[in-house]
Amino acid sequence: MPNLSLTREYDRIFTIMRDEAIDQQLWDNVSARTALLYCYKEKGAIKIVGGHEHLSFKILKQLPTTSGYSDDDVLTPVRADPYTRAVYIWKQLQCPVMITGRDMIQTGEGAEPDLLASFIEAAEISMRDAIGGSAVGIYSDGDETVENEITGLQNILTSSETTGTVGQLSRATFTNWRHQVQNVSSAFDTNGLNRMSTLYREVTFADESPDIVVLTGATYDNFIREVTRTFEVQLPLGVVGPGNQGMIDAGFENIRFHNALMFPDDGVPADSGYFINSNYINLYVRQGRNAELTDFIKSREYDDLVAYVLWAGNQVCKGLRYNGFLQNGDTY
Repeated sequence: MPNLSLTREYDRIFTIMRDEAIDQQLWDNVSARTALLYCYKEKGAIKIVGGHEHLSFKILKQLPTTSGYSDDDVLTPVRADPYTRAVYIWKQLQCPVMITGRDMIQTGEGAEPDLLASFIEAAEISMRDAIGGSAVGIYSDGDETVENEITGLQNILTSSETTGTVGQLSRATFTNWRHQVQNVSSAFDTNGLNRMSTLYREVTFADESPDIVVLTGATYDNFIREVTRTFEVQLPLGVVGPGNQGMIDAGFENIRFHNALMFPDDGVPADSGYFINSNYINLYVRQGRNAELTDFIKSREYDDLVAYVLWAGNQVCKGLRYNGFLQNGDTY
């Protein structure tokens, strides 16, 4: 028979721990312990929102034509159809927290909160790695047809500017719904800096420019080698500026490329780099599902207690042309 008295005792202790605001701490820790999630949070690009059927955004599709005319020209209006909508669906992630009867009986009296805290911390780390990773997280290749993966940067910013869909809109159909791509193609020391500078310029429109550049560790190392070598021969070093002290304090090495904060992230797929304008790529999180820890529930057939850390939201893009993809920068 399951040890029901122990189960009730753990349930009581967990209730007390929840009163100490575990839920509030979970999302803060999950969203501050990977580089891009931390940067999104610092820039206000993580949006906590209430319930909607979908995440839907008005998107610029087509511009009206502006042309010159002389004094007696006939002005013939041609109606444009400037807007459409990008639609994203809610994505859901879960991580179980399971404590067995054996875990309970092996824990000394008074150590129960430490046991519960350790299991919850492990779930927190798992959730952090998942949301900040490339399997089901913000770097995944999931699109709106995949319900159990966040719409990832591998889907939003691909190696092709004119194929595939983002937010259920076709890049092939809508010319304003296209990002930019630059391919290093050979060794980084040959043309890496040139490709990065070109990409930054291509996704800059008037006062809109990327404010985040996130790279693989290899591409980031190549950049550091190249600008260090440039400095040693006393060529201009205009691409490097002060980083963000908050990220440094949190443990994320960073500098600036032009005016964009640049850093490596473990979740970035090989030979990939993303030039992101955080006004147009955001992480939306459902209020009440931002790494919420459910109550512990006893299974019918097992001597255990099970809870779940639940998350719901999605990564969305509201302006593809302001963002870019850097390809093949890992080789020096």
